Amino acid sequence: MRPSAIRSLYFALGTIWFAQSAGIAQEGVSSAATADPKSQYGGFSSHPDSLQVFYDYIHGQEMMKVEAGAELQQAIEAIPVELGAPIDLAQETSLRTWFYDFLVAHSASGSDSLAAAFYLRGGNIYPDSVETIKKALKSERPDLLKGDRPFDVFRAAYRFVVLEALKRDYLFGNVSFFDSAFKVFEMQEGYDSYAAYAATQGMLPQGITTLELLLRPEIEERLKTGEKMVFVDVFFIVEEPAEFTTFEIPGRTPSFFRLAWDSERAIWRSVEAFFSRGVPQAFLLSAM
Repeated sequence: MRPSAIRSLYFALGTIWFAQSAGIAQEGVSSAATADPKSQYGGFSSHPDSLQVFYDYIHGQEMMKVEAGAELQQAIEAIPVELGAPIDLAQETSLRTWFYDFLVAHSASGSDSLAAAFYLRGGNIYPDSVETIKKALKSERPDLLKGDRPFDVFRAAYRFVVLEALKRDYLFGNVSFFDSAFKVFEMQEGYDSYAAYAATQGMLPQGITTLELLLRPEIEERLKTGEKMVFVDVFFIVEEPAEFTTFEIPGRTPSFFRLAWDSERAIWRSVEAFFSRGVPQAFLLSAM
């Protein structure tokens, strides 16, 4: 694929990818079996003395398979909601549905079609981006396009830009919700970055990769006008599929997402996503 076409696809989709070589996936796992099971996430730093404790924490978690079905649904239902701002039952249900659909779409239970449906659940929010993606795909991988609908475009883009680029059939093997909570809050007048907050709370012991989505500039402008908006932060740990790992054991990485409530469409949409570098991941986040 030509570099110009790659840039067009990555810009239009808001796609992110980072490599396994950064080390958080595997480094320091030798003493993971002795990890303290108590909740301690948030007390880490970049100091070398803190790294082994962090690796022990990540690799000491009990994981569950990411698989469509009642077990995953029940686990997500059990994640507590911390209300710093009020939301109604429909919003809470939508939040848990978002999380379930997100994990399943990127798991062995997912498919290109499920991924496309997930990214387009709010409709064709960015029609100009869809046209850009379609043009690039028709030029470089017309065999993947089965039609001209936004659904066809996203299905092909997910296969090409995410799965083929990472040389794997899906992204999530297992997940841990230990320490996870849906933290609901409001912002008004100005936007405070989730990544900046995390960096000041000892949550990330190494460098991070941050994805700011196409929605964020719109949100910042709306906040400046005095509009009050509702957000949710959620943290979880994912493990890559064992069959695709290049390490002795599958790599794990903490994952952070911030969502904003879109009252017009009655859905949660992603604003920020960031991760400690380690397990390779890629998402078509601009339409989430």
